[in-house]
Amino acid sequence: MDLSAVIRDINENPHRERSFYEYPELYEFFQSRVVDRDAHVGLVERFEPNGTNRVLEFGCGAGPLPARIDHTYDDVMGVDSNEAMLELAEKRVTNAELRNADFTEWSAADEDQSFDMTVLMGGLLHLTDDQDLEFFAENVYESLRDDGVFVTFFEPFSDTIANGSREVHSVESERYSVKRHATSALTSSAGHYTTTYLFLIRDKERGKSARMGTVFRGRFFTPKRLTAAFTNVGFNTIDIIDRDGPTILHAIR
Repeated sequence: MDLSAVIRDINENPHRERSFYEYPELYEFFQSRVVDRDAHVGLVERFEPNGTNRVLEFGCGAGPLPARIDHTYDDVMGVDSNEAMLELAEKRVTNAELRNADFTEWSAADEDQSFDMTVLMGGLLHLTDDQDLEFFAENVYESLRDDGVFVTFFEPFSDTIANGSREVHSVESERYSVKRHATSALTSSAGHYTTTYLFLIRDKERGKSARMGTVFRGRFFTPKRLTAAFTNVGFNTIDIIDRDGPTILHAIR
């Protein structure tokens, strides 16, 4: 499905409830233009332990990271619960393995495997339930060899987070343009939030367009909460690195 098919599908039933993740091509068209995927590779290279040959990404989506690193390491695996995203990932990777699984329910130990390094590229915001965070931390731990490394990045929950923030991002190619309006509001003192999106998708070549509204419910975490969750499952060393750019959590089993 290309963006013209996405436009057609939306217009056939414009009032149906939808998710941004329902359309991998739309997701990738937008995210590939607003997210620095090379920086994700740099994060792996920066924190990989000595002798790294096996890398696992939780929440790999459509596979941009596995596709970039599957010639660098002996074994690369990506795990995601979205089948449509994985179908797109299959077309992009060469050597990487892909698994359709929920990372709050699956660990590499389930398959008698272990990895030198595991990563999650910003997906902590999906863990809206305390138990989900605890299950995920345990699965990360079980997926690593001794002295293996986990790294992720996140936006910390703090008093400085603006409630009711609004953002507009526009991206385009020669044929298509996508504008995304986003309005976010905090919904709990524990960092839960809701973001309402409006996507305006336009096929300039055919003069067709569609409007799609979606709602995302996520959660911010404090560094203290994340440190506790990963300490409780057995990690020996946990560092929170807060410099320019996103805050990084670096944990060593």
